[in-house]
Amino acid sequence: MDRRLKAIIKKTVPKFVLYKLWNVFSRWTTIKTKKIFERAPETPVWLGQDILESLQNKYPFPPEYGYDPQSLEQRGKERANEILGLIRTKSERVNTFLELGCWDGMASCCLQRRGKITTAIDNRSEGFDERAVHGGVTLLQMDAAHLRFDDESFDFVFSYDAFEHFADPELVLQEAIRVVKRGGYIYLVFGPLYMSPMGLHAYRSITVPYCQFLFPRELLKDFVNARGLMPIDFAQVNGYPVEEFRTLWNRYSDRLKRIGYYEIPDVSHLDLIMKYPSCFKSKTKYFDNLIVSSMEILFKKIR
Repeated sequence: MDRRLKAIIKKTVPKFVLYKLWNVFSRWTTIKTKKIFERAPETPVWLGQDILESLQNKYPFPPEYGYDPQSLEQRGKERANEILGLIRTKSERVNTFLELGCWDGMASCCLQRRGKITTAIDNRSEGFDERAVHGGVTLLQMDAAHLRFDDESFDFVFSYDAFEHFADPELVLQEAIRVVKRGGYIYLVFGPLYMSPMGLHAYRSITVPYCQFLFPRELLKDFVNARGLMPIDFAQVNGYPVEEFRTLWNRYSDRLKRIGYYEIPDVSHLDLIMKYPSCFKSKTKYFDNLIVSSMEILFKKIR
């Protein structure tokens, strides 16, 4: 499907409708793949260099994410609109916002322009956008697992594309719960999760989906080095699959009420699981880990 058409559909069709349609469309292939996965032996564990070279030639590099000023501005506006849409009926009472893992801080900047009081943190400061700095956002270099804020300081805590990177997501969640006010909100949007097709976040070097399941790390390192490609930072993702995140959310169900909850699947590369099921079965027994790529959750703090 054309990327522009995908963007139009995403903006005009409600998310829950999209997810239901996608589940119906992909259901038969998913069931078939799951059966093959469950029956597979646990060997072989890895594939070799010849298959890596063949698959690398098959999959093109993805389009650039967009870190130019215009893209950062547009993404910031879209995220601010999304957040304000979540609290449309309560907007007047929700005024103080904290962004975790902000990088450029433009989502917070766009909220600030809409009359909100925003603070944005990241463990590195080099990404901070000057427009956010001059726009009144309080931008701070800080570890999200050790926030230097008083208890119940914010009405709304949010994070985009960061929770799969935090070394200890539970500590970050605990801190988010601590600093948000009772009755306030925590909104998390993140992915791809580690065990999903692009979960290694190495697609600027290795274009093969599920490369973290199919090839050993040393082979991936050698392949990248021999071709002068961007080195893979294996430590940039925390390794949490959907199975562990589900357990994490349940552990705090007495403090957080789920207002909205979506698990976004990526079943566009089930052919690789069907072709090499043992490579997957040897690393996980839980099929959902392989197909849930992203998560979007809105929590309300109840105590």
